[in-house]
Amino acid sequence: MDAAKALQRGSGVSHNENLIRDTTVTSSSNCNKSFSSLTYISPSHMKTEQSSSITPSDLMQSVVRLERSNTTDSPDSQGRGEIKSVVRVKDPTLDFSPLMAILRPHTDLNKPPPNWLRRRPPPRPQSARQFFWPKRVSSFMMANDTLDLTGEVDVISQAKNIKKLLKMPFSSKSQISMMVHKVDNSLLIDDFDIHKNLLRKQNDDWKWLREFYLESVKKDMQMKCVPKKKKSRNHLQNKNMLSKFLYRSVQEALNSGESLPVTRLNRNVSEQDEFSEDSFGQQREVTWTFENIQMLIGTDLPIFNRGANYPCVSLRLRDMNTPINVLTGLDYWLDNLMCNVPEVAMCFHVDGIVQKYELIQTEDIPNLKDSEFDPHMVTDIACNILSFLKSNATKEGHTYWLYKGVDDDVVKLYDLTSLADSHEDQSTPFTVPLGRLLYRVACNMIKNGNKSKKKIQLLLENCLLLLDEEKHSQMCTSAHYLLSDVVVPDGFIEDGWTDSADKDSDEEETDTHSKESDNSDLEEEQFTSVTVKTLCKQNGYRKQFQTKNKPMVTDVTQRCMDAVKHTAQGLLCLDKDFTKQVWKEKSKVEEQLTCNKSTAIPLYYEPLQKSAPPHNDTEPLLHDKDQSVVEAETSVTWHRTLKALLLKKAAVALYTLARGVAAESQAGNSLRLLKISLQCFDAMKILLPKKATEHGELLCGMLGLAGDVLLLCIHRNLSRESVMEEMSNYTDDEISLSESVSRELESFEYEWVFEPKIGDIDGCLNQCCQCYQEGLRALKSSGDNCKGGLVTSLKKRFANIKNELGVWYMNQAQSCLQTEESLYPTPKMETLCQTSLSALEEGVSVFESLSDKANAALLYTNKGRLMRVYAQAHTQNTMLQNQPQFSEVERTYYNQALDCYNKALEQIHGGHYSDIWESVCWEMSTCYFNMAILLQDYAPLKKYTQDEVQREVVEFMSKSLKYCSVDTKSAKQPMCQYRAATIHHRLASLYHNSLRNQQNSEQKKKYLRQLMETHYRKAEGLFSLLECHTELLRVLLEQVAYLEYLFNGLTGTKSHLKTLMSAVKCLLDCRRVLDHMIKQLDDPDLSEKVQSEGPSLTDILESRLQFILLQLIKCFKANKQSKQNVEGKMKSLYRQSLEKRDATKGAQMKSRWIHLVQLLEELQCLQQDILPKESEFT
Repeated sequence: MDAAKALQRGSGVSHNENLIRDTTVTSSSNCNKSFSSLTYISPSHMKTEQSSSITPSDLMQSVVRLERSNTTDSPDSQGRGEIKSVVRVKDPTLDFSPLMAILRPHTDLNKPPPNWLRRRPPPRPQSARQFFWPKRVSSFMMANDTLDLTGEVDVISQAKNIKKLLKMPFSSKSQISMMVHKVDNSLLIDDFDIHKNLLRKQNDDWKWLREFYLESVKKDMQMKCVPKKKKSRNHLQNKNMLSKFLYRSVQEALNSGESLPVTRLNRNVSEQDEFSEDSFGQQREVTWTFENIQMLIGTDLPIFNRGANYPCVSLRLRDMNTPINVLTGLDYWLDNLMCNVPEVAMCFHVDGIVQKYELIQTEDIPNLKDSEFDPHMVTDIACNILSFLKSNATKEGHTYWLYKGVDDDVVKLYDLTSLADSHEDQSTPFTVPLGRLLYRVACNMIKNGNKSKKKIQLLLENCLLLLDEEKHSQMCTSAHYLLSDVVVPDGFIEDGWTDSADKDSDEEETDTHSKESDNSDLEEEQFTSVTVKTLCKQNGYRKQFQTKNKPMVTDVTQRCMDAVKHTAQGLLCLDKDFTKQVWKEKSKVEEQLTCNKSTAIPLYYEPLQKSAPPHNDTEPLLHDKDQSVVEAETSVTWHRTLKALLLKKAAVALYTLARGVAAESQAGNSLRLLKISLQCFDAMKILLPKKATEHGELLCGMLGLAGDVLLLCIHRNLSRESVMEEMSNYTDDEISLSESVSRELESFEYEWVFEPKIGDIDGCLNQCCQCYQEGLRALKSSGDNCKGGLVTSLKKRFANIKNELGVWYMNQAQSCLQTEESLYPTPKMETLCQTSLSALEEGVSVFESLSDKANAALLYTNKGRLMRVYAQAHTQNTMLQNQPQFSEVERTYYNQALDCYNKALEQIHGGHYSDIWESVCWEMSTCYFNMAILLQDYAPLKKYTQDEVQREVVEFMSKSLKYCSVDTKSAKQPMCQYRAATIHHRLASLYHNSLRNQQNSEQKKKYLRQLMETHYRKAEGLFSLLECHTELLRVLLEQVAYLEYLFNGLTGTKSHLKTLMSAVKCLLDCRRVLDHMIKQLDDPDLSEKVQSEGPSLTDILESRLQFILLQLIKCFKANKQSKQNVEGKMKSLYRQSLEKRDATKGAQMKSRWIHLVQLLEELQCLQQDILPKESEFT
């Protein structure tokens, strides 16, 4: 009770007010990642909040309100408001706050309590809690335990290091020696003992740093001596007394006469270990937000529970003979802020005898007598130190040394990693743990789905810079794989991905630490520094160099090349380590496997040379199948698993590269990349067969692309030499990959793909077809039914190759018709046609199964063309006969072709395939046109009558005209117009022939003449529109010939003259045609046709003109009323038409046409001036 009264007097609290309030520390069931809230209830909020419950997910922010006297406020801190301090507890090693027992006055703390340093706790109820002994920790251990926070918080360190930095400006005698490590956005800070690590001669780990320290650092120090850590007897006794005091303060279990076993050691600790300077521990890790600074700190502050409805309290032991100074007050204040403890209970003693307790609010500590300080100055110091470190410690994965000597007013920062790099074969002891930490942080980001790929890439790249691949081969190999996976994820095998930047990445973030900034002072000098005075000012150090991250590479080709490089380096590292392990195993002596009870067990023998002899790099690396000497037959080592993953990633990257270069028509390069890609996949299938079956889509894509590239070689008509030259241009990374793959492959399953039969179209097309078939088989065997789009695409490409094969064989069969044979079709042609028909039918079947109507229609069209080739072959036989006639075999094949065209039109009927529809209609028009021509020119009169043949010809010509679209504007419109003109001309000629050679009734003759004139008129109009002058001249001359035939059948002079006048009009139309033909003689593209057909047409035109002139002379001579001068002019024209001109053949043609044009011009004058008047006579 006396002790309780003393505690009440020291805290200034009345008897009717509860003295000790409860603080609850809760923890989540997740013992590795969870955080719980460590909160207290402020005295000003005690009325309603004492009984409020706190859950582990709650976070209560405590704002420390400082009611300082004017004497403690600096001018800079006036009106700056409250200080923000938020704490969250992460898995406290002490999983509860033990009840505090108030020691009786005059308790001797020099005597150990019964429970002091008890190693094993006696049995106790299950509900009793456990007290863990503090374990050895460092910033690396803290970061490894909280990977989710590493990179998110600003600082990771122990509380004592943070306090040491913040107390630095308050004491000129303070010395700072700390290691600062840059990991993503976080700075890891650890204390560095100069005496232990540098000044002891036997420690050679820091030999180069010792030399640098003595040569460069120590000479600039104000005080040349370096203070050692306190190890005096008095200091150790005080620590011993504190330990006994804390054990005594743990309250015994209620209703138990025995002392409460409150400790359980998780390691063997001796008294020497407990009080050694090398030991440091923490009871809990907390995230402390101090103003805008986030820190993960480990603290060993003793926090006790005082019972229900009371806040927690920190417990301190103070010697009454030693006054509290500003450093002590600052230490207590920072400890309470870091743990969010609202009060501190100080137990005063004299020579170990307890005197009294005092309870002080945390917010009152800065105002204690003789220890006043300005809290805002502490926040300024914290912000300035962080700003200084973040502005200069900018290189990812580098270790820096923060140093300040005794009585120095300058704090210096050295880049130890850069200094070590300047010394050959030197590194820091932090290099390996830092590299491993970078790797773990990157892996954790990937595991948590962090989308900041640039950060992950930067961490992994710096990890590889820090770690030695020979000593840490597994981690380095894994890092290479992860880097390749960052730049080329597995999703790249799908179609549709673009070069767009990763929107979720951090490439647009402004960051001061993600890139090795050229603005850092450490780039130019050995160190950078800041004065202590600057650190105490508000905004004293704000040298934040805002540097933008370089955006992550978005070019697909470059990303894939980076992935290939990393996979090649990872495989090289893995293969070297595997070979090294095999050599080690082979160098060991076999261990005895069985023992006999009656026989002494021999000692295991190790050769004097324990490590394997160094492997000669010039020797080939061991084949992975030699792993039987390393692992059991059924086990899988990390070598095999990682190698399979690397090979898969290499296959994906190379396949993506191959697809890119194929799009640029680089067939040889694409085939080379595909070959290595398929080799990687084949090797992966050997290592992990299950992994290969899971990636049937990838194999399908590679084989499909191989077929596409081979087809590209055919379409571009590439030479074999150029393709093979590109296929032999291997890069260094590709060579390295091939060598690693060769260790797994005894034979390559897909070697047949890369023996391209360039130049042999037949073989190349069959290779393409086989590639697509193997791709479909691979996709089917993988059981991946969800990739319907890929199956459809591959089936369409397969059907397209069948179409290509069908067309190629059809063209070869058609070329056989150009050779002279005694019988058609020849056996070779018959085989080609059958092969073509089989390929086309298979292609049609596939397209119809996919409901691809457009392509099915095109294949039906090609099949129809094949039937016409068959018909053409039999036409050749017909032509060999003495009296060739259109045969039934030809008719059969033409009908089969028409059936194919009709099926094609049925496929696209009502669809939006106008181009295909037009193409099929043109082919059908051609088929009808050919049948009509053959029937008209080689009429089968032995089997059919003339009338039947004529009706059939008219029917076929009409159908051909029906499917020949003259008015549709397209590329084929001139061809359609020419065919329509030809059809009209042939129909007119057919009716002309019927009128001349067949016995018809007058009514039928009139009908036939009407049809003839209609078709001549349409043919004349179309030929004139197309400027086909020779055809137009023939049409006009045929009309003159019919009028001449009609003239011979007439009797009356008037009817004669009327018929002659119609013939004159046709002849005058020939004049314009002759003018154009004269011009065409100068055109080399048209002169050949004009010269070949011109002479015969010219002879016909001259004879027709002479006949018409002669008949006109006779008519005028018979008419005695006509004028003599008219008759004379007619005779003059007739005489001129009979004149011959001597010249060369070319000149003769031109001169004859010019002469005819002149005659027709004179005839036109007579027709305009004289003939109309003379025609009035009866």
